[in-house]
Amino acid sequence: MPLYQYNAKDPSGNQIKDKIEADNENIAVEKLTGRGFFITSIEEFKDNNGLNIDLNLFKQRVSAEIISTFFVQLSIMIKSGISLVDALKSLENSETNKRFLECIDDLRNRIYNGSSFSEALSHHYDIFDRFTVSMIRIGETGGVLEQVLVRLAATNKRKIAIKRQLIGAFTYPSILMFVAFIVLFVLMTFAVPRFADLFAKGGIELPWATKALIQTSDYLAHNYVKVLIGIAISVFILIYYAFTDQGQSAFGELSLSIPVIKEVTKRFYVVQIAESMGLLLQAGVPLRELLIAIENTIVVPTPKNTVRKMIEHIDQGSTFKKALENDPIFPPMAQKLIETGEATGSMDSMFNEIASYYDEQLSVAIKSAMTLIEPILIVVMALLVGFIMLAVFIPLFKMSFIRAN
Repeated sequence: MPLYQYNAKDPSGNQIKDKIEADNENIAVEKLTGRGFFITSIEEFKDNNGLNIDLNLFKQRVSAEIISTFFVQLSIMIKSGISLVDALKSLENSETNKRFLECIDDLRNRIYNGSSFSEALSHHYDIFDRFTVSMIRIGETGGVLEQVLVRLAATNKRKIAIKRQLIGAFTYPSILMFVAFIVLFVLMTFAVPRFADLFAKGGIELPWATKALIQTSDYLAHNYVKVLIGIAISVFILIYYAFTDQGQSAFGELSLSIPVIKEVTKRFYVVQIAESMGLLLQAGVPLRELLIAIENTIVVPTPKNTVRKMIEHIDQGSTFKKALENDPIFPPMAQKLIETGEATGSMDSMFNEIASYYDEQLSVAIKSAMTLIEPILIVVMALLVGFIMLAVFIPLFKMSFIRAN
């Protein structure tokens, strides 16, 4: 019997992560909902003896632009009265991305055989993230699937805009780092060994910096192939790790502690949480249920704790104002707007205002961060090159002084 791995909340609100046996996914879902669980994700568990390498990294990429267009077209057709199966069939006929075409075909078949849209999407976490699947699930239960699809399209467009901003901002620093790496590598593997021979013939006492530089250079000169292979493997592992939940959690938490980019990360989560809150409140989703759904779409501990505190205060009959006091994610202005929304009974529109305002602030924060990162990189590279130059020229000055005497 197949084994299914799931994440859910029990009737008391406790997080459950476990496995369950069932003939198929629908039966597994029925068993869990029968226990009063609120399911946030479920997928068939496959044990690969620990070798869980995500081969999807090597498949054709499905860009955010493709997903955004997919949601827009799907929302238009559903709003026009076209059934979900027929809408997916139509989109399937016009799709050119082979990997996404296979995904749409699988979605259509699963829905035709009785699965809900969110259940079908949960089989494709390599393309649709947990935030998307959770929003679709809530849109289905709340009867606002078209609105959710439109908002998801807007979210993907924002991701595209942010990505383009980051690519544009990092282009020059990346070129600078690449050129600096090549220069340093050439210096260390070809230039420094020649100076090392010269210093050996000179018979002078070398400073510690020069000794360290020569030892490093000697190692690189004899093992540069191993070093390059090691760097390539390390970069691959780092990229792979960044695509896992653990990696996203670690890097997200790290970005909240780095002064240059922490404001970018904070504004990103303010926008994500506020946008989701505004949409789901407008759809009439119960407050506690929507907060649980949002909590389970976030993997980074700090913003996740922010949402968890909101749930705890709601359970205690308290207010968002109390929950967000001294919060590391929501700035004072956002907290004041939320307090006003609670007092006036306009929480949905207030959260939408917060999302709109901090979306603009996010772009400003990205530009500010990039203007700081560039000179920092230049200074770091200058210090490295300066260290090498000093380590080489100090012994040369000593040799010149000895010969002059």
